[in-house]
Amino acid sequence: MQRDPLEPDLAPGGDAPHDEALAALVQAARERHVSGGDTRLLLAAIDFGEAMAAGQRRLEDAFALLLAAWERAGMPADAAVLGAVVRGYTDYMVRLRGLVRRGGTGPLSSHVARLAGLHRINQAATASLDLEAMLHTVVNVVKQTVAADSCSIFLYDQTSGTLVLRAAVGLNRDEIGQLRLPLGTGITGEAAATRRILAVAEARSHPAYFDHPRIGDQVYTSQVSVPLALRSPDRLVGVLNILSAARREFDPDELAFLETAAGEIAIAIENARLYSETDAQLRRRISQLGTLQQMSRMVASTLDLSEVLRLISRQTAELSQALAVEIYRRPRHDPAQLELMARYPASEPAGGSRQAEVVPIVEEAMQIGIALWRRLDAGDASLFVYVVPMVTARRAVGAICVFLSERPQDEQDVQGLLNAFSDSAAIAIENAELYEEAVRGFTRASTLLQEMHHRVRNNLQTVAALLSMQARHASDAAWTQPLQEAVSRIRSIAVVHDLLSSGDLRETTVDRLAKHVVDEAIINVVPPDRQVSFVIEPSEVHVPSRQATVVALLINEFVANAVVHGLGERDRGEITIAAWRDGRHAVLEVRDDGGGLPADFDLNGSAGLGLQIARTLVEVDLHGTLALRPAERGGTVVSVRFPLPAAAEAR
Repeated sequence: MQRDPLEPDLAPGGDAPHDEALAALVQAARERHVSGGDTRLLLAAIDFGEAMAAGQRRLEDAFALLLAAWERAGMPADAAVLGAVVRGYTDYMVRLRGLVRRGGTGPLSSHVARLAGLHRINQAATASLDLEAMLHTVVNVVKQTVAADSCSIFLYDQTSGTLVLRAAVGLNRDEIGQLRLPLGTGITGEAAATRRILAVAEARSHPAYFDHPRIGDQVYTSQVSVPLALRSPDRLVGVLNILSAARREFDPDELAFLETAAGEIAIAIENARLYSETDAQLRRRISQLGTLQQMSRMVASTLDLSEVLRLISRQTAELSQALAVEIYRRPRHDPAQLELMARYPASEPAGGSRQAEVVPIVEEAMQIGIALWRRLDAGDASLFVYVVPMVTARRAVGAICVFLSERPQDEQDVQGLLNAFSDSAAIAIENAELYEEAVRGFTRASTLLQEMHHRVRNNLQTVAALLSMQARHASDAAWTQPLQEAVSRIRSIAVVHDLLSSGDLRETTVDRLAKHVVDEAIINVVPPDRQVSFVIEPSEVHVPSRQATVVALLINEFVANAVVHGLGERDRGEITIAAWRDGRHAVLEVRDDGGGLPADFDLNGSAGLGLQIARTLVEVDLHGTLALRPAERGGTVVSVRFPLPAAAEAR
């Protein structure tokens, strides 16, 4: 049984033209869900409607095929797409009934056909604000509407004064964007130069004909070139070209239609260009704001003045697209002078330095606190400088000089960006200056403190040497021991000053103190005929300079007591020194393996000078507690517990 030719073919993958059009429509619908390509989807729907009409199918068949395809693809029906199918179907039927006759003398003589064609062209021209996409759509729609074999658009480039091929169908697409025609060259160039429509049935016989071998227009016989122009303001936009392989003549009504369509296309091109420029400006402004934020962050992240100035000059040049940038600063030590502190690019500009011209402008801008535009004497070339003062709450720290070949069109925006950046730059420069002053002050203070420690240590060593000489020459043995203890205490203090002057002036560790105190004690406290070994356990307890002196004296006292009283008359012995953290406190212990404490020992009632000194140092200077107890394996343990300062506690 034969199938009715009007029965819809719902089988996918058919070879009929409407099957290909339907497949293209479904693909465009899928891509629209991904990228939002509404223009391509609607054009595909129009093509599908035309294909159904060309295949003598009913409009109901088109809907049935489309709905079935949507259902298979799992996509919802779209009313706008259905409307576009109807529009394509109707347009084709209008042409099929003789309102548009290919090759005739009046292809667009019908008012209905002209209105339908103008509607399609206007819809294509306004469907997108993307210039390239809009031009591509227009040439395809114009070609179909006027039943031509080729359609192309040349746009006028005001910079070079040439016509540039920007969109084409039926020509070599590789030449799009490459082919340029001077005004007056060829039929296209003459139409642009004279602003008149040129309709030539035999293009090769026209005096202005110019052969373009690379674009493949030799196969066409007739050509119509329609200028694309704006009336207000009067400005050439480009040229619309229509080519036919067979000889074709256009009547006045058709040319009037093409002129009307060209006016709509010219307006659409201008709108797309303005949108493109506005979009580009918006992207550039976003980029500039991002750069401004990045610059402010970078400038604020360093306190090195030279690095700050280098960053400011380089980033300002990038922000303003300047020829060069210079930064002048008013030094704190000489506020009457201006110094050129940075330049970008670093090399001197062609024509030499312009400091003599620029410095008075900088002085004026800093005095009134307002940015200034000035034109400089650059011979035949134009050169402008924009001077932006960098002002903090306290003073004007300098100025940024931006050199440009011309004042920018978006001058207010550029000024706003540079003024905003100059505020951050001024704060960064002042912070860097203050940091440099603080570093210099710290260096001076450190040098003075080291010198003071050296002098104190030398004086202590001198006093210890004098007392040691006195002890050696003392005739009464009762004086020798106290003098030796005094020497030991003084040398312990000298040890602290030696440590602080040779390393970190602020603090040291307990084990380092203990090592140096023990070295002195072996010489001054331990008798030559005894063998006393010392064990100093590693410690991470840090003590500041003031506590270090007290801790050294305490270690000296405890070691001296351990040698004299703890070990007694023994020939051998061992003394252990340890320190550790206990929460917010430090604990210092000195243990010996001697005879231990007497049974009736009372720390508070002890009259020994050493213990009295130790108790005073612990309670008054360290704000801690002192305790003595028997060791587990014999001997004595003396323990000191004291609070750590906040800085040492945080370690």
